[in-house]
Amino acid sequence: MFRGMVLAIVCCVPLLQGCAAVVIGATVGTTAVLLDSRDVNRQIDDSGIRLELSTKLQQNTAFTDQRVKFVAYNGDILLYGQAESESIARQAEQYARETAGAVNVFNQIRIRERTNFITRSDDTWITTRVKTLLLREQQYETSGIKVITENNEVFLLGVVDSEAADRAIEIARHVRGVEKVVNVLTISP
Repeated sequence: MFRGMVLAIVCCVPLLQGCAAVVIGATVGTTAVLLDSRDVNRQIDDSGIRLELSTKLQQNTAFTDQRVKFVAYNGDILLYGQAESESIARQAEQYARETAGAVNVFNQIRIRERTNFITRSDDTWITTRVKTLLLREQQYETSGIKVITENNEVFLLGVVDSEAADRAIEIARHVRGVEKVVNVLTISP
């Protein structure tokens, strides 16, 4: 009898660990949804855009050695990164435009060599700094702005009023290391 109980416990422990992972994953996912300024349906639509476009890019071997990245936010797709030719950048843009649910496509892919690890690390620091300064902003609602940095260029996406957009651009421009700010913000009525 005792051996049967021990065997049952030993068999159940790995299953319980899976439950903990599910609970933690659900908590993290729920928190991410709640902290996002977009409504849940928009988040789901953007996830569908990401999945479809990611699949298209992965299935085309021309993109294997390229640094073609994208973000879908409020139906807008921002393409960024580096490609070795204009035709690859145009192909990525065509895929984005053909993606169900895409509203606007902003092709900011640069024709040049891929950035190195040090540049990407600097980009991460710039993004963190810009986001921190936007979160500190008390006069304007800037929490719905998505910040992407690639090769010292800051891309701002989201839906905000014109005053918040102007303030966000001004904040990003003055962060050390930023060479250019690309405004992909949608102005709300």
